[in-house]
Amino acid sequence: MPLKGISMNLLNRLKSITAALACLGGLCAASSVPAQEVWPNRTVRIVVPFPAGGASTDGMARAFAQELAKELKTSVIVENRPGGGTSVGTLAVKMQPADGHTLLFQSDGLFNAKLTTPQLAYEPSEFEIISPLAQTNYAFIVPANRGWEQLENLRGLDRELDVGTLGIGVSSYSILAARMTKHLQIKHRMVPYKGGVDGVKAVMAGEIDGYFATVGLTQTVMSSSKVRVLAYTGSPDRTSFFPGVKTFYELGMTDMVFNSYYGLAVRADTPDKIKSALAGAVHKVVDSDAMKAARQRLHLEDYRGSTEDYRRDVVRMFKQYEAAASDGGKATQ
Repeated sequence: MPLKGISMNLLNRLKSITAALACLGGLCAASSVPAQEVWPNRTVRIVVPFPAGGASTDGMARAFAQELAKELKTSVIVENRPGGGTSVGTLAVKMQPADGHTLLFQSDGLFNAKLTTPQLAYEPSEFEIISPLAQTNYAFIVPANRGWEQLENLRGLDRELDVGTLGIGVSSYSILAARMTKHLQIKHRMVPYKGGVDGVKAVMAGEIDGYFATVGLTQTVMSSSKVRVLAYTGSPDRTSFFPGVKTFYELGMTDMVFNSYYGLAVRADTPDKIKSALAGAVHKVVDSDAMKAARQRLHLEDYRGSTEDYRRDVVRMFKQYEAAASDGGKATQ
């Protein structure tokens, strides 16, 4: 074969090999991307800073985890880390890598522990809300054996009203208790518990005079002869979960229209690519028929706004908590 022919043949072969190596190099480059850029590549955990068994918090987290696992085609587990007014769970998430595999179940009062204990090793700005999940009202429940048939029966009480709260410091519970007792012109004392289930059990046992339980948690004890619902914090334009029970608004306490908001957060320094992928998956799940049915089953309401609306609502609520904390725990608008 002429030398020229051999040279051309060799050149073509070299071109083919070069092209193949280029393709292989591309594949190798893709496989060498740091693990955190490929999401998810292992089990995703949702840390819930509340005890297991809560109808609203734990129930919502588990229903969501089940549907998110289907969407991501990977395992998603719920890890309950209660304590410290939610700071235990928050710190647990902060200590994990910012790779989108450890998520934080977020409520509007999540960072209140920071108001009570400023030296806690986290800042609210270190977390970013990815999406709202749901919202809920609160019902004020009392032991049936106290003989209080309606809220007005508490007016003029000649002793402190013992009301349960979550942990210590300012919270939705302390704000609602302060507003309510101000209207009733009575005094109150907050009694801390780790979670809503414990607070409701304390009411049923007669250990405390009342508790602001979420709608879902209240529904679990509605049939009990040991508990009575006196009022709830719903707004006039929402469907009632308690037929025959008046809202605080209907009773003339307009500053008692109150919702807690549940959402999902992640470490703020998580790569944008991962946050974007996570947000897309989460939004798809939140809007699914399965999650709408889960919210209905858990007596939770859909959050009607966007993620930006939700973030603004959380900031608005946090400002209320800050104002209450600076006022010695008293409720302020």
